[in-house]
Amino acid sequence: MINRAVRDFQKYKEYLIHNVKYSILANISNTIFGFLWWILDPIINALIYTIIFRFVFRVGDDNFPIFVLCALISWKWIVSTINYSANCIKASSSILSQVYLPKYILPLQECIIQFIRFSISIGVLIVFTFFFRVPLSLHLLEVVFVAASHFLLIFSLSLFVAHFAVLIKDLKNIIVHITRVWWYLSPGIYSLNRVPDEFRWLFWLNPNTTYFESYRNVFLYGDNPHYLPLIIWTIVSLIAIQAGLKLLYKFDGSYSKML
Repeated sequence: MINRAVRDFQKYKEYLIHNVKYSILANISNTIFGFLWWILDPIINALIYTIIFRFVFRVGDDNFPIFVLCALISWKWIVSTINYSANCIKASSSILSQVYLPKYILPLQECIIQFIRFSISIGVLIVFTFFFRVPLSLHLLEVVFVAASHFLLIFSLSLFVAHFAVLIKDLKNIIVHITRVWWYLSPGIYSLNRVPDEFRWLFWLNPNTTYFESYRNVFLYGDNPHYLPLIIWTIVSLIAIQAGLKLLYKFDGSYSKML
């Protein structure tokens, strides 16, 4: 199945590149501030959470904006890709009825677009570290391994969402609530140290914990990312990608009838 997906990727990569460029340009041109929103969005969200939790509830330390931004930018990548995937096949039905296109290309397209936004947000995060005088170390280079593993996880989730969203008409609305709960069950705006020891292991079953904490290690704490859980989630993601591709190829000719 992977071999077939690779062959299809080679065949349709020009289409993928064109759509990524077009979607980015369309997104930028449809707003007054355009590209600036890609920079302002993580800054505004980080400031909101900082005001609420740092100054109102008096929790967190002086580096709380960086702490929360590490989670916010990675969460944005996840939730934006998943939300798009929940409607990608239906939204592209007119094109799919005229030409053949491997369905996995649709969520892959959004995963790449959101990765580009994530990369820009990394630049914002680095500026924050200078502003708050957080020393950067060579561990910063290890973000490449974290992001690569993260990409595989997000892509694997998007494949399943894209498939089941065709079968379950209300899945898009359901996902909105699921992701909201998922965010609050993840250590995004609170430290894992605040979780009682006897329950902390449950949080490590949540992939967000691995990625949020790994990004914080390389950007905020000058330490290695959590390689063991990263390896585990990478293996899980690769297996899930294989299963997701199998599902999409199996129902490839049936989606137009289900819509």
